[in-house]
Amino acid sequence: MLDERELADLMHAEVDSAEHPTALLDVDRAMATGRRQRRHRQAAGAALAVGLLVAGAATIPGLLTPERPPTTGPADAGPPTAAAGLPAALTTVDPEVVYVRFGWLPDGARSFQYQSGLLLSGPGVHLSAATSPLGEQWRGVTVNLYPKGVQPSAPQRDGGEPVTLTGTRPGPELNGAPSTFATYSNPDQPEAILRWRYAPDGWAQVRTHGVPGDPAQTAERVASTLAFGHEVLPMPVTVPDVPENLRPITGNVTVDLGEPGSWSAYTIWSPEPADADPGRQRARTLMVTFSPYRLVTDPKDKAYVDPNTTLDGHPARFGGQDGVESLTVFDVAGLRVSIDDDGLLPSGGTRALFGKLDIGPDAAGWRPHLTR
Repeated sequence: MLDERELADLMHAEVDSAEHPTALLDVDRAMATGRRQRRHRQAAGAALAVGLLVAGAATIPGLLTPERPPTTGPADAGPPTAAAGLPAALTTVDPEVVYVRFGWLPDGARSFQYQSGLLLSGPGVHLSAATSPLGEQWRGVTVNLYPKGVQPSAPQRDGGEPVTLTGTRPGPELNGAPSTFATYSNPDQPEAILRWRYAPDGWAQVRTHGVPGDPAQTAERVASTLAFGHEVLPMPVTVPDVPENLRPITGNVTVDLGEPGSWSAYTIWSPEPADADPGRQRARTLMVTFSPYRLVTDPKDKAYVDPNTTLDGHPARFGGQDGVESLTVFDVAGLRVSIDDDGLLPSGGTRALFGKLDIGPDAAGWRPHLTR
């Protein structure tokens, strides 16, 4: 298991490279979990697990439904069509909304991620499909939507070296207007970065990194087949009775196709207004996470969390002090449920909120909406 120093170093590296997807860590969840690990270890000696997810990798349930499966194949399989967009640039990014879906993808996608709301790089939308296995250098396709007036930033490199813009060239027509390919220094894999307006004053970007075939052709085809919209982000369980002073700031769903039934879905709430500094919005949060339960008995496994209590007949792990609580309940209708609260819940805290969850008998069979 990562110790606190290792976790902090990894999180700091991720904060410095907010737009670079990682195959190691779901950063929002790790930051919250790491913060609580320190508090709960002091309070109760709890060895809380750090949720290691496939970054840049998971998608939301329903994003690619059986009625609309992704098409795959060579990037030059027919001319791309002109992508549509949204009617207006996003002034706020709703963490409970699906704004973009994949259409065509190159073969070999192993995992997906969809995230909207407050990302590490600021408000926005992130959609990705990874072709690299967990633990290897990240390869795949990412899509980012930026709020009104926000400019796309340079990609980040694993080595941390400075990245400079080395050139641009015209791309295909997308959403009825020209697009631009941007080239940056020191790519460690074949790369293409394609940018266009999904709406007036709203930028979209597709980045291909280390995928088979011609990177630019692949980026064009991915961009031209994206589907834009405004749909509710599916979640496996509704979280009722969240205090009215809290607002959702981040919604995230991930899925790993290499491990059947491997997915995670969470929502983060904050008491701070949307115009507050991002660090302030993340300083005190409530986070509720759902994932399939699997029995882990090996203390060396990163998913290992030793229960220290029971709740409603389920083994659970609880830690807390001064109103700051972390509760993980195991094998709840086949789910693992985690509630991390920075003292924002009323009396009863995490236990009371868990008791209000209506987890149906088929919850473990839920699947993220971007799986094939």
